Amino acid sequence: MEQKINFAWPVTSSSKEEYVAFCEWMTAHKTMLESNEIAIWGAGIRGTEFSLFFKRTNYTKIFFVDSNKEKWGGYINEFPIVSPDTMREKIQTGKVKILISAENSKEIEEFLEEDGYKKEEDFFTVRSNLYEKYVEEFIRPYTRDVLIMGDCEFSKISLEDTDMRNLAEMLKDELGERRAKVLAMHGMGLRSHYNLLHTQIAMGMIPKILVIMINLDTLTGKQHLLPRSQHEELLRMVYEKAHVDSKEYEEYLEIVHERKKNLQAEFFTTNKFGKRDVPSDAKSKVYFRVNYLYELDVETEGMQYLKKIIQLARENNIKVIPFVPPVNYELGERIFGADFNKRYTKNVNKIDSIVRENDLELLEMSYSLKQNEFAQPDTPDETANDAGRKKVAEILCRKIEEVM
Repeated sequence: MEQKINFAWPVTSSSKEEYVAFCEWMTAHKTMLESNEIAIWGAGIRGTEFSLFFKRTNYTKIFFVDSNKEKWGGYINEFPIVSPDTMREKIQTGKVKILISAENSKEIEEFLEEDGYKKEEDFFTVRSNLYEKYVEEFIRPYTRDVLIMGDCEFSKISLEDTDMRNLAEMLKDELGERRAKVLAMHGMGLRSHYNLLHTQIAMGMIPKILVIMINLDTLTGKQHLLPRSQHEELLRMVYEKAHVDSKEYEEYLEIVHERKKNLQAEFFTTNKFGKRDVPSDAKSKVYFRVNYLYELDVETEGMQYLKKIIQLARENNIKVIPFVPPVNYELGERIFGADFNKRYTKNVNKIDSIVRENDLELLEMSYSLKQNEFAQPDTPDETANDAGRKKVAEILCRKIEEVM
């Protein structure tokens, strides 16, 4: 008997902007949803996320379509994945609409339009204002007390939160929005943060304190090459709004443009876990290995740009608080035993060594949260729920006031 493969990503959270945009889209298309089945184009991270958003509202008339033939016949949890040809047959019933999940939907839209489908009639997109919000924050005047930069831990919320403020909002509520600026984007590596910090400085927005998140999953050997990590459109938007000239930034834009064209290695969509009801521990095991328990190379791009960020800050008399975010170590220990802490600590120690070489102290938050303070107890990444975010905000604010 042929096994049914589950290609779902272990999504337990979302950026607040993404969630708000999806809810607004559902509200605007309530009548259409009542009378149609939805084909989610793209059986990846964002597609998985969309299916969970739908389930939160008890809407389950969905299936997936993907151009990757290896996924045909598989599932995103309980929802089947079909080929574009099968989707065309279903659409002929007149009771199916397409929702594109890919962030960069232009090529898919063009493909569907060539097939005769009409936007906002046969197919739809959900576009959050995530990039626009980032640019707005980037150019926002503030007292330049604290600049906070990092990954999606600052923007995400758990799908089961009661306090829907993300970490960035909690920090600005505590520190005061006039005093603090938060520049955070999912998957963004330290080379991007370096160029963005350099641009803030060139604009005359030199902070007294820089809080920089050092996330192990952005330091892997290949992470900085993945198309989803590039954010080319965002980087161009920032550069246009900043009105500064930087040869280094322009060269980096050329690099991210080339990287964006690379094939994306999606760990959970290329690994065949077997039956569709695969235990979550199997996926968490892969995630931990790939993002936390690899052998950290101090010569990788991310580590080199950590040094450049520290040097740039020193040249501009900026105090730096580098920190490692919490990890779900209790889940890691359950899956790997003592080997988890041994391998994880080895990598953190390498980061700590570089930080200390530059006369700084690493704020090590790895073991700050318990399992029930993450988005879900089996969440393998660093995403916290509202209780966990409050604790992280308290730790960061305490450290900021101490350094200030």
